[in-house]
Amino acid sequence: METVGIGSTIESLRAGLRGTAYAAGEEGYDEATRAWNLNARQEPAVVVMAEGAVDVMAAVRFARDIGVGVGVMATGHGVGEPCDGGVLVNTSRMRGVRVDPVARTARVEAGALWTDVIPEAQAHGLAGLVGSSSHVGVVGYTMGGGFGWLGRRYGLNAASVVEADVVTADGELLRVSADEHPELFWGLGGGGGNFGIVTSLEFRLYPLTTVYGGNVFYPIERAREILELYSRWSADLPDEMTTAVTFLNVPPLPDIPEPLRGGSFVVVRGCYSGAPEDGEEVFRPVREGIGDPVMDTFGVMPVAAMDAISMDPVDPIGAVQHSEMLRDLSPGAIEALVEVAGPDSGSPLIMLEVRQLGGALARVPDRLSPMGGGKARYIMNGVGATFTPEMAAGVRAHLARVNEATREHQTGETYVNFMELDAAGEDRVRAAYPPEDFERLVALKDRHDPENLFRFNRNIAPTGVTG
Repeated sequence: METVGIGSTIESLRAGLRGTAYAAGEEGYDEATRAWNLNARQEPAVVVMAEGAVDVMAAVRFARDIGVGVGVMATGHGVGEPCDGGVLVNTSRMRGVRVDPVARTARVEAGALWTDVIPEAQAHGLAGLVGSSSHVGVVGYTMGGGFGWLGRRYGLNAASVVEADVVTADGELLRVSADEHPELFWGLGGGGGNFGIVTSLEFRLYPLTTVYGGNVFYPIERAREILELYSRWSADLPDEMTTAVTFLNVPPLPDIPEPLRGGSFVVVRGCYSGAPEDGEEVFRPVREGIGDPVMDTFGVMPVAAMDAISMDPVDPIGAVQHSEMLRDLSPGAIEALVEVAGPDSGSPLIMLEVRQLGGALARVPDRLSPMGGGKARYIMNGVGATFTPEMAAGVRAHLARVNEATREHQTGETYVNFMELDAAGEDRVRAAYPPEDFERLVALKDRHDPENLFRFNRNIAPTGVTG
């Protein structure tokens, strides 16, 4: 942990802020540092509640003056690295959104959530490339790639960025685009916050108001059958269809429908972003090939309702997660998944999802890829709730079992946004990028942050610096 005696210097910092700053032990500090994932505890020396770009610039300069690193408070489900001993910038008060319906773009401030963007965009018949949950912050999600249910048609949201305002390691504010500071612009789109703090972001929107999507739930005992059909069906899908097959252990909560409450299921889920009638036809082989589901929620839905596909929790919880990229869904991979998530697995995970890649996700030659070199056809993501230390130990042990059982089917690549607290080491971060891109990122870090001021993240260390 970094330590520093901040003395009266925090008072001079506060005097220049529109927002405020808290030191450890002060009222407001705990709330300002609390992440959505309750396991992600952190103890910064100072947390700055920024009201705008000027406050972010002041926080960065303050960190440089006292000799500590800078982190940004996650506005999504994960934290790359706890900002212990550093200066934490909390942007949750920066929620501005402006949609340009003519240019089909949205400009958002650093703390805006997708829930802020979606209604503004939908008022003009437009949609952004939201992830599994609309309660995640737009900027952090985008800086790590940004992959959701529209991904195979439109790609990562990072590839839709057209401009950003960025506070650099020297505390200056730069406007960055393909025409201004183009190399920095390239690195921002998937570089995970290693090169500066984005205070506003402009990205493309797409003409879309409804999708055809949902979930079909089957008893867990049919896992092998479902996986085999899904593997065949997903092999030749059009780019408009993004799909997944998911093992779910549904908690016995009263607000969950009776057929699902407390049960274990294998689920085919997906989203078709073309004409709804075409989506129904694309999905027909699943319905006809398996039949007799416990529940089928597929249908036409507004873009604003896409959260219903992933059904991610909204309220903060303690969770442990691990992700790997899979080469295929071969018979051997299917056997491995049934072993660790099927009816006899004893899995404590809430979810083990295998989501389909490809399509536009693999077609961004001029943009940075934060999903490896493109060898994987699927990404596997396991999540378990951890309400007690015993639960946390059980989930970690099972995720290790999942990892080992599927190892021969993994590509070794990773995805920046799915790296969690105990999985964001140097080798894992490196595996998120093609080798030539990683070398280019290190050179960019050398140029813009040679002292690794921005180190509380999925860190790309400059040459000669570790951690």
